[in-house]
Amino acid sequence: MRRAFSMIELIFIIIILGILGASINMNMPDNRHTNDINFIISKIKQKQMQSLSYDNFDYKTNTFIDDKTCINIDKTSINSLEFNSTNSNPYQISSKTILSIDEPNICFDNLGRPYKLNIFVKMPIELNITYKNKIKTVNIMPYSGHVMLK
Repeated sequence: MRRAFSMIELIFIIIILGILGASINMNMPDNRHTNDINFIISKIKQKQMQSLSYDNFDYKTNTFIDDKTCINIDKTSINSLEFNSTNSNPYQISSKTILSIDEPNICFDNLGRPYKLNIFVKMPIELNITYKNKIKTVNIMPYSGHVMLK
């Protein structure tokens, strides 16, 4: 009567498990693009929410005073925002992700509306996020400041 597996049977089982593991790993979706987009959108919304409690408009000169309510949309600026420092392992945008926007510095007034260079935007601000030849567009809507994925 046989009580154990032979060494050859164990080796075959290990090889089969290795092949199954490799095939499962190859079929796993790459969510990096979606994670980067959600991270960027959350940083824009955090800066917009922060601006709601801060009135930076100078009514005497009809200009905005400073840039506490502004966000610079590029990888190094977003990765180094003070919101990331609270986590022990902060999320970082992938080095393969490409951000393209006409004017990377966007500010928000105390109502959450976007403006650039002391002028409220009248057209949606488009931010193109590219990762592995897949392009997604994030729009920041004028007048409302609503951030949406197109």
